Amino acid sequence: MYLLLVMAVWTLFSYKFINWTRVKEQYPTVLFFIVINMTYNAIYSEHLLWAFRGITADWLNHTIINLFFTFYICPATLIIFLQRLPDRNYAKASYIIIWIVFYTILEALFAHKGMFVYGDGWNSWQNIWLNTLLFLAILIHYRRPAAALILAVPAAVLFYILFPVPLS
Repeated sequence: MYLLLVMAVWTLFSYKFINWTRVKEQYPTVLFFIVINMTYNAIYSEHLLWAFRGITADWLNHTIINLFFTFYICPATLIIFLQRLPDRNYAKASYIIIWIVFYTILEALFAHKGMFVYGDGWNSWQNIWLNTLLFLAILIHYRRPAAALILAVPAAVLFYILFPVPLS
């Protein structure tokens, strides 16, 4: 089952790259991402723009995979991302770009294998700007949580305007 493999890989990454004594510094930002992701899944539940698809078992659907993604894989990813963030601006910009490219390629590979599907006007190319915005939002929240919360509201409204779905 690929989900177990992905979780095993992120467990190894977590063991190798996370300083567990510092996790409480990143915890509020992890919660910020969880709220963003769960809000998307609640609003777009009947019209998902992107969704996980289990290919190894019928019971492995978007909801189950997304729960593992939201509460296991992403927290590990974000903690590693934030703990390893360089101090110098040039290095920081390169580092962020590497993470954006890494996540975009991962999503493209999963889409190619049929484990990540798109709908309602979404496609792989749009993941580039979405990943860019998400990593920047994570970084802003980590440095200035109030600013990130203020910026999240118009960003969510704009996203909904660009990709409307019925709310009933």
